[in-house]
Amino acid sequence: MYKILIVDDERMIRMGMKNAICWEKLGISNVFTASSGTHALNIIQAYTPEIMITDINMTEMTGLELIERAKELAPQIRVLVVTGYNDFEYARKSLRLNVQDFFLKPIDEDDLSDAVRQQVTYLDEIRSREKNKILIERTQGSTQQNKLEEMMRTLIHNDNFKEAALTQINKKYHFDLNISLRLALIVPELSIDSHPISSNLQSLSVKNICIGMIDSEEAGITFVDKDGTIAIAFFEGKEDKVVLEEIQQLSDILRDELDSKPKIVVGSTVQGFVKLHISYNDAKYLLNNERKDIRNIIQSLGVESRNKLFFDVFAELKDIMITSIGSTERVLKSFDTFTKAAKSYNLSKSMTRRCCFELASSTYYSYLENSGDGESLKLDSLLKSLTTSSKEDASEITRQYISQLLIKGEENGHELITSAKHYISEHLTEDLSVSNIAEYLYVSPSYLSRIFKRVTKEGCNEYITRKRIEKAKYLLENTNLKTGKIAMMVGYHDINYFSLAFKKQTGKSPTKYRETLHEYNQSYCRSQ
Repeated sequence: MYKILIVDDERMIRMGMKNAICWEKLGISNVFTASSGTHALNIIQAYTPEIMITDINMTEMTGLELIERAKELAPQIRVLVVTGYNDFEYARKSLRLNVQDFFLKPIDEDDLSDAVRQQVTYLDEIRSREKNKILIERTQGSTQQNKLEEMMRTLIHNDNFKEAALTQINKKYHFDLNISLRLALIVPELSIDSHPISSNLQSLSVKNICIGMIDSEEAGITFVDKDGTIAIAFFEGKEDKVVLEEIQQLSDILRDELDSKPKIVVGSTVQGFVKLHISYNDAKYLLNNERKDIRNIIQSLGVESRNKLFFDVFAELKDIMITSIGSTERVLKSFDTFTKAAKSYNLSKSMTRRCCFELASSTYYSYLENSGDGESLKLDSLLKSLTTSSKEDASEITRQYISQLLIKGEENGHELITSAKHYISEHLTEDLSVSNIAEYLYVSPSYLSRIFKRVTKEGCNEYITRKRIEKAKYLLENTNLKTGKIAMMVGYHDINYFSLAFKKQTGKSPTKYRETLHEYNQSYCRSQ
């Protein structure tokens, strides 16, 4: 982000330019305004803006005089001239002063935005080239790395020179001083009989691997503290950065490359380089008090508890999803809860993708296991889509996949229920249960139960009971068969159970139902 200065002696014009443009979208973090050349020079001296927009005709000091003096204070400042006078001489003098663009009032805000955007692009390119040059010099072991390490040691050990170190870190190395940081200390594993030369060589090897993996990727700064312990200030400010994943990857690489398991102790997250010493002190405390801990990566209990809490929530949501196949609403509601949790816990892009795929694949397997559908959506296309997606896209893609899978299941569910009803009708006199019907249809009992309830609005057992009572009512109305015989014919082996079920459905016992029906028929015949 850059700073811009708008200079015009007419308040309406300078404030109009300031308020008309969304500067943050252009990469501008601070917008200063000045009503005169003198005021502008004071701002340049105090805040060093990278871009200046100025009028030409102003009292006290002309815009051309301002540009000339501004270039003396800040030779690299980019200048855009806005004037109400269409005078070739002004344009010629502006070009001589290396002005980047020249506009006549009134200027269209889109044209001004485009001009500023061009300057930001130019400054980005210059800054990128400088950073790359310094980065190459640092990672190749030159004095640049030694100077930066000295500044980092000052930040964590010496308050007296901290301000000077911060200034150099910002101006010389172009690091954002307000970025979130997290410091880790790396202690190589050394054997009891290690020779000092071997120990030093291993420490240097660890440090070089860290610089190659972390510093060269602009993910942090590797240095050595005053005790000789390797330290890394990890950057957390960039989107999707989760330091613990980077640390775990670094630990694995160090283990593979050096055949050892260095202990990595992680401090708390702090806001800005100025507070780096707090994260360092946290890590140092953990290192001194947990040296015998068997873990390779140690962090504060609060952070570990937070991570464990997320994965406990994740495991619970996954369990709900795979045990709720047949209830699309419940499965998708659980997935939406995961999406909110991932955002709340600031899950990284990589971890979000992995969790999404785990939820999708678990749901897919549970669906196949429960429904017996061998022609459902494949996971290959989902995996390909997830590997290049953002966090938000990963969640949306996975939700669509799960939704399509379950909607397909719903469509098949109607056919499943038709088959279940037909089976119930054909086997009403036999022992019927959700389990044996599901076994016949090659689906799980829980899946059949959910689909049956969702499609018919009544439970499967409830449906079986209703159909049995309907058949019993028909037999009571149209035959003289005894109640016990009718009970057997509709699948009840216990006449008391049959009587209770019948009374619950009709409000009368089987005998009373038949008597009431007989009395009604006699009364009807007499009335005729």
